[in-house]
Amino acid sequence: MALKKPQKGNCPVTIARFAGFCGGVAMAVKGAEKLLSEHQVYCIGDIIHNSFVIESLKKKGLETVSSVKEIPPRSHIIIRAHGLPLEEIAALRKKGCVIHDFTCPILKKIHKDIIKLKRKGYEIAIIGNPKHAEVKAFVSRAGARFGNRPAARSVARVFVISKIKDTDGLSYAPRRAIICQSTISSALFVSHAAKALGKSGETLVIDTICCEAKKRRKEAEELAKKSKMVIIVGDRKSSNTMTLSGIVGKYCSVALISSADEIKKNKIKYPLAIVSGASSPRELVLDIARKVC
Repeated sequence: MALKKPQKGNCPVTIARFAGFCGGVAMAVKGAEKLLSEHQVYCIGDIIHNSFVIESLKKKGLETVSSVKEIPPRSHIIIRAHGLPLEEIAALRKKGCVIHDFTCPILKKIHKDIIKLKRKGYEIAIIGNPKHAEVKAFVSRAGARFGNRPAARSVARVFVISKIKDTDGLSYAPRRAIICQSTISSALFVSHAAKALGKSGETLVIDTICCEAKKRRKEAEELAKKSKMVIIVGDRKSSNTMTLSGIVGKYCSVALISSADEIKKNKIKYPLAIVSGASSPRELVLDIARKVC
C-alpha cells in the first residue's frame, strides 16, 4: 500500500503487507473484548505485549494482575496469548475459576510437541529469554517448576539457554531436543543450537520460530533496503518487535514508536516504510501513516 504526501511533492510511504495483528494476537484481543462485554475478567500478566492495546482493554474492564493470589475464586480468567505455566492453570482450577484459553495456536502446538518429546525420553533445551512468559510456559511443560535459577542449570531435564556461554552449563545427555522461543531471530537460534550440538549423543533440533514472524522479517528487510527510514510500530516489551528493529537497522534509519503522538515529523526521512510488531493493531499503523503523509 503506497501513500503520497502531496503538500511536499512525491514522498512515498509504504505500509507493510503484514503490518497489524498476527492471527494469534487478533484471536486473543477479539476474544477478550467479547468476554469483557459479559463479565469481569482477569489476566495474569499482559494479554499481549502492546501498551496501546492493554490500555484500551483496561478501559473496557480487563484487570491485569501479577499472580493467581490476586484473583478472586470463581472469577473469569484469560490465559494470555503467551500461555501460562501448568502450575498456575492448576491453581486457577483449584480456585474454581472459569478459564478462557487464548494461548496462541502456534504456541499450543509447541506445548504439545514438548510433552511428546519429554515422553520419548528427550531432555529439552529451550533457546530464549528465561524471563519471557512464553518461555516460562515452555519450561513448565518440559517438566520443571520455573524459579530464579541460572539460565542453563538443569531442572527436571530442561535447560533455558539465553546466551552462547549458557551452553557451557549443559551436561551430557543421551538424547536432547533443542527448540526456541517463537520470536527470536533465526541467526540467534542457529548460533546457539550449533554450540549445543556436541553436548548430547542424539540431538534433535526443531525450529519453532513463528512462520508469520519470519514473513514479517523478510518483508521488513526488503522494505528497509529500499527506504531511508523504517518506522516500526510496536512496544519495546515485544520480542518480535525488537527483533524487527535489529533486522531493519542494518539497512536504514529506524524509528520505534508505540503511538502516533511519538512521531517527530522533522526527523522523518523519505522514502519511508512502516512495519509493525505482531501485537500492534492495523488501525494504529494507518493512523501513524496518515500523520507522516
